[in-house]
Amino acid sequence: MAAVSLVSRISVVYLYVADLERSVAFYRDLLGIPLEGEGDWLEATFVDGVRFALHRAHEGVETGSGGVRVDFEVADVDEAARRLQEAGVPIERMMREEWGSVCEVRDPDDYLVELYQPLV
Repeated sequence: MAAVSLVSRISVVYLYVADLERSVAFYRDLLGIPLEGEGDWLEATFVDGVRFALHRAHEGVETGSGGVRVDFEVADVDEAARRLQEAGVPIERMMREEWGSVCEVRDPDDYLVELYQPLV
């Protein structure tokens, strides 16, 4: 007998970040995610209702990837990679598979960020 899911959807994906302004420059100004808010929390809600947010790290909270992956869909992975490189962000890996293409980069807090272009 399958367990009944207690989870209905993703509420929000958020990252603890060491330097909020530096991360806003990466996610809002470079990637174009429309983050809004004030204080220690900024967030954006995408068309499908999924929320993404940045939270200023506080004592006792770690930053960085570990096992976390954040995957953002893009229309053109090559254009995204070009813009990131022009901004001085090194590309960790480009991958092209039968399901689409991925450009992997690190954000200012060392989170691994994947920019995904689905195969159409």
